[in-house]
Formats: sequence, structure tokens, C-alpha cells
Amino acid sequence: MDLRTLLEQRGLSQEAAALIGEVDPSTIYRIVEGQVRARAATIVRLARGLGIGARRMQAMCDAHYFAVHPDEALISRSAVSA
Repeated sequence: MDLRTLLEQRGLSQEAAALIGEVDPSTIYRIVEGQVRARAATIVRLARGLGIGARRMQAMCDAHYFAVHPDEALISRSAVSA
């Protein structure tokens, strides 16, 4: 599951998620569009606000980024296994 799907399931707009997570609405937009990877502080704020674990939130945010930048997912995975 990704962040967009979670918000849809909960009936939340990106603006509402930004308010709940105490982050700028443009940050949510850029994450969902895969333009940026979420920073750790953003992940923690969103996770707390939405009541889920930080690791799960990171995976949801990363799903958007790596869908747009698949080559970086391969680099990330190879760095972890090295």
C-alpha cells in the first residue's frame, strides 16, 4: 500500500493529512507524486498523525518515489545488501 491509497481509504485529502501530520501540504503532494523521498522527520510526523508505524510510513512514501525512479530502488537495495 502507498500513502495515496491510505489517505483514500481513510477519506482524507492531502491537505488534511498535512494538517494532521504537521507538514506543509506541498510536501505531501511532492511525496505522493514521487518527486521527492520523504525525510525522516516528515515520516515520523505523518506516522504519528495517522497512527501507524514509522517503518510502514516510510515504505508507503518510498513506494511513490521508487515507482517514478525505479533505477534508484535498485541502487538502494544493492547498497543495503553490500
